[in-house]
Amino acid sequence: MNFFFRVFLASLLLSFTQSVWAIELINAALPSQLQESYKMRQLEPLSCIKTVTKFLIHIENIDTPKKTILNSDKLPAKLKKRPNNASTQLLASCYNGVEDYKKSLALLMPLLKNPSVTSDEIRTLNLIATEIPESERPQLSNETLLSMLTSSLAEVEKKENTSSPDLETILNFSIAKLALETHQYQLANEALTKARKKLKNTENTELVAWLAYFYGHYYDQINQHQLAVSHFHTANSIADKLHLIKLSSLAKESLSTLYQEKHRYTRAIYFASQRVELLLTTENYVQQAESLLKFAILKRQNKEFNQSLIYLFTALDLVEKKHKTLLADTYLELGRTYAAIPYDIEKNSRFAQRYLQNARQHFKILNKLEQQTESTLLLAELNIHNKDTGLAILQLEDVLLLAGDQFPDLRVKAFEMLALSYELSGDHQQANLYFKNFHALQNKIKERLFTLQQLKINEQFQLIEQTQQQIQLETQNNQLLLKNNRFKNIAYGIIALFLISLVVIFLVLIRNKKLIEHETVLRKKMQLHPRTKLQLYQAQLQNNELDYQGTPLFYSLVHVPFLNNLNELKGLTRAEEIEFELGIAIEKFFNQKTQVAQIRDNQLLFISEQTLHGDAEKLSLHIIEFFKSFAETHSLDAQVSSGVVAFPFLNNVSRAIAPDRMHILTSLALFGACQLREKVDESSWLELYAIERIQPAFFDGDLWLLGQAGIDKGIVKLKSSHPDTHIEWPELTR
Repeated sequence: MNFFFRVFLASLLLSFTQSVWAIELINAALPSQLQESYKMRQLEPLSCIKTVTKFLIHIENIDTPKKTILNSDKLPAKLKKRPNNASTQLLASCYNGVEDYKKSLALLMPLLKNPSVTSDEIRTLNLIATEIPESERPQLSNETLLSMLTSSLAEVEKKENTSSPDLETILNFSIAKLALETHQYQLANEALTKARKKLKNTENTELVAWLAYFYGHYYDQINQHQLAVSHFHTANSIADKLHLIKLSSLAKESLSTLYQEKHRYTRAIYFASQRVELLLTTENYVQQAESLLKFAILKRQNKEFNQSLIYLFTALDLVEKKHKTLLADTYLELGRTYAAIPYDIEKNSRFAQRYLQNARQHFKILNKLEQQTESTLLLAELNIHNKDTGLAILQLEDVLLLAGDQFPDLRVKAFEMLALSYELSGDHQQANLYFKNFHALQNKIKERLFTLQQLKINEQFQLIEQTQQQIQLETQNNQLLLKNNRFKNIAYGIIALFLISLVVIFLVLIRNKKLIEHETVLRKKMQLHPRTKLQLYQAQLQNNELDYQGTPLFYSLVHVPFLNNLNELKGLTRAEEIEFELGIAIEKFFNQKTQVAQIRDNQLLFISEQTLHGDAEKLSLHIIEFFKSFAETHSLDAQVSSGVVAFPFLNNVSRAIAPDRMHILTSLALFGACQLREKVDESSWLELYAIERIQPAFFDGDLWLLGQAGIDKGIVKLKSSHPDTHIEWPELTR
C-alpha cells in the first residue's frame, strides 16, 4: 500500500506538462497541431500515435497525389510521404515508445538516405540507429549504421554554418552508443570526447545530461564502475531536475543494473523502485510493465519471492492481450520465480512448468529464437530437479538444435545439463561425451571473454595514457606561461621600483594596524589547541565563557585513548591531519548549544544543556557513538571513557560549586569511567550526582578528596554503563 500511495503522490507532482526534450527529434519542424503530442510523447505514446496518425490522414486527404508511406497492417493505408518528414518521424518515435518496432521501421525505411546529410535525413538515421534494437532491424546491422553515421558526421563537419549547432553532438552520441554495443571502445571514446568539446561552454543542460549518461555506459563497459556510477548519478540528477522522463528512466535503470551486478540489491531495488514510480505517472503501459518486470527480478534475486510475484502479476495485467512479447517475457519470469521458491516445491514446480510452457509457446509464435531456447532450457532444468531425466534429455537436445551456433551461452548450459541428466540416468558413456562437449565449448567462451576483456584493459591503458598526455600538455603550457610571466615581470620591475617608495610610505602608515591584527590573531591561536584547533579550557576560563547563565548543564570529561600514541601509530604528519579532522568533525557533529574544550591532548570537555539530552546516559552514548564512527573511519581504537557531572551539582544551592571547579569533579568521574573501560575492555561512562538537601559546606575544600569522601558516605551517588563492576577510589583504599 505504501508503494502505491507514493506512486499516487508522484503522479500529482508530475501532473503538470513536463519537458520531454528529444535528442532523436532535434530541430524537428512540427506543425502546431502536433506540438502537444511532441511534448507528451513519452507520457502518452498511445495518444501521440492516435493524434499524429489522424493528422497525417488529414494531410493525405488534402494532397492525394503523394506516394503512400504506410503499408503495415493496422496502419492507415493512405498516409503519404511529405517533404518535411518530422510528423512521420514523430509517429515512428511514438511507436518506439511502446516497442512497436515493426511499424516504426515501416515508416522510417522509405525515408532513409545514404549518406544522410540534412537535419531531416539525420533524424531518420538517428531514430533507426538509437531507438530500434539491432535484433528488430535485421536488414541494418550496427556496423552498417555506424558506417552511415560516421559518413553523415563527416559531411556535417565540412559545413561551417549548419542549421543545427547540436547536430554534431547528437551524431557523436549515436556513434558512441553503437560503438559500445559492438565493443569498439576507442571509437566510442573519440565520439564522446568530440561531444564533450562541443558542449564545453554550452548552456544546453539536456545535452550535458545525455553526455553524462553515455559516459556512464562507456566507463561501465571498460570496468571503471566507480566512474560509471558517478556519471549515471549526474545524468539522473539533471534529468529529474528538468523532468526528462526518458533520460530519467534510462539513468535509473542503468544505476539499478550496475548495483545488481555488484549484488548490492538494496541500492538496485531503490533505483528500480524510483523508475517504476516515475513510469507509473505516464500512460506508457509498455514501459510500466518492463520496469515492473525488472523490479520483480530484483525482488526475486533478493529472496523476496512473494513481492516478486505481486509485481509480475501486475505486469501481466498491464500487457495481457496488448503486447505479445512482454506477455511472453512475463510468463518466463513467472516460471523462473516459481522455480526459485524454496518452499511448497511440488506446487510451485507445477506453476513454474505451466508458465515456462506458456512462455516457450509464445516465443515460438513470435519467432524469438533465443527466448524460446532459454525457456526450453529452464523447463529441462525443472524436469531434472523433478527426477524426470528422460523428458529433460529430449528438451535439452531440442535446445541444442534451437541454439545452434547463435547462442553459445545457452548451448554450454545444455551440454552441462545433458551430462548431468545422463549421469543421473546411469548412462555414463553419454555423460562423459557431453561433459567433454561442455568443457570444449566453455573454453571457447572463455577465450572470447578473454579477448573482450583484453579490449577493455587496452582501453583503460589508453585512457590512462591520454590522461597523462593531457597532464603533460598542461604542464608544458604552464611552463610557457611562467616564462612569459618572467619577461613581463622584468618589464614591470622597472615600474615597480618607482612605486616602491610610495608603497613603503603606505606600509608605514598601516604597520601599526597590521601589528595589532597580528597580535589579535596570535592571541586567538594561543587559545586553540595546536592540532585539533578546539578551544583550550584555560582560554574559556580567562574569557569568562563558563559563567553560569541559569540553564542546567552537563559537564562530560572524555578520555580518548587513541590520542595517546597517535604519532607512533600513524606518523607525525598523518596524526596531525587526523587530529585536525577530529576537531572539524566534533564541531559538525555536536549541536551549537554544546561547548567543547580541550583540557589535555587526550581529554576533551563537553558542556551541553541538559534539555538537549535529558540525562547523562544519552549524552555519553551520543559522545561514544561519535568517537566510534570517527575511529572506524580512521582505523583507530574506538574505546573512550566519559565522566559526567550535572551542573548545578547541588540542586538546592546552584552556586555552591563554581563552574571553574567543575572540571575537578568531572576528573573524578572520569577516573571511575577509565577503570570501567580497562576492566570491561569497551567504552564506558560514569556519572556522579549528589543526593537532595546536602549541606554546601561539605564541599568547601579539595573537591577531589571531598568527592571521594561523599561517595564513601553515600551522599554522592554513581550511575554508570557497567553498574556491576567494582571501582577502587584512591582515597578510599588507603
